[in-house]
Amino acid sequence: MNALTHEHLSEGEWRQRQKRHRERLEPIVSAHLDRQSRAEKHPVHDFLFQYYGFRPSWLLRWGPGADVVLDGDGAKEFLHFEHYIEREGGVGLEPLALSDKRRAGAKWILSLLLVTAERPARFGCYGLHEWAMVYRETERRHHATPLRLPPDEIAAFLETQHVMCSHFGAFRFFTPAARTLNTLQPSREKDVEYGAARLPSRQYGPL
Repeated sequence: MNALTHEHLSEGEWRQRQKRHRERLEPIVSAHLDRQSRAEKHPVHDFLFQYYGFRPSWLLRWGPGADVVLDGDGAKEFLHFEHYIEREGGVGLEPLALSDKRRAGAKWILSLLLVTAERPARFGCYGLHEWAMVYRETERRHHATPLRLPPDEIAAFLETQHVMCSHFGAFRFFTPAARTLNTLQPSREKDVEYGAARLPSRQYGPL
């Protein structure tokens, strides 16, 4: 038996949460699909779909979480999704039905959050990792998107800053010259040590 204490949501309550979720995400998803239909690229918004690999339909799907039971006849629609079962007069997510790999991923995320919460916050990043990705580069990865500053000005600015990126997912795209400017040298193995999130698996949909 699952030891979680479940919060019950009436159908009116969870329908409202589901509706708010879709209203917030639909403009972003619709704009992406519209651009995609015209083979039009966006230098910023495309990143959300390509890097994280979440299908648009996944983003629009609301989930209640592992400690919630959805009441009402309408809750049975969630039984079409993997890992949902009937319980306590409603429908809820069954964590024990998750694969070993997915449970291990959830434990990893929890350890990351705990480590992050225990450490003092640092707000001195200022997005410098973006500049480090084009610092004294020899080849541009995104040729179609012009830089806002000339390469020499970008280099001069970055060399006066304290670059301290702990996120391997960003650091791996630093140019070779920029890596030596970074105070930290993150790696995939040190993600939790540095309190940095890793790229989620592309095979997993929402819960």
